[in-house]
Amino acid sequence: QEVIDSVTNGLELGYRHIDTAQIYGNEADVGKAIAAAGVARKDLFVTTKIWTDNLGKDKLIPSLKESLDKLQMEQVDLTLIHWPAPNDAIAVATYMEALAEARAQGLTRLIGVSNFTIAHLQQAIAAVGAAEIATLQIEIHPFLQNRKVVEFARAQGIHLTAYMPLAYGKVM
Repeated sequence: QEVIDSVTNGLELGYRHIDTAQIYGNEADVGKAIAAAGVARKDLFVTTKIWTDNLGKDKLIPSLKESLDKLQMEQVDLTLIHWPAPNDAIAVATYMEALAEARAQGLTRLIGVSNFTIAHLQQAIAAVGAAEIATLQIEIHPFLQNRKVVEFARAQGIHLTAYMPLAYGKVM
């Protein structure tokens, strides 16, 4: 109920970007809140993230379809790889190519990555091209500026999305 109330309140206040993830375990509640809110789908920007358990070539697209079912949507606006595969057990190219295929199938409008190092970002670019990566979502705030990663992404023309911009409230 906390998720439903939070999303509902946010939408009532004018929020139009909803960012969720498979690992958060709240996609179904986010979907319920969006469906009940009465905000036109075209007026929302919905992001979800693929968890590391689902990075395999045969797992990524089915897991995204499951996320879409939970969200009660046919397509999300942005799908991110939440984290690179632990210990690089799966090649970046494998899941980036699967993510590009998900976009080709119309399951997501845009694709991107989250929590990637420069090395992982280089591999993602090699797999699908920098122009195909809509954003790199990383932790950026006054106490953690990630300058080298930020500079590399910008040099490649990849937009940045900051998470935790208030550093758990410490900035305030």
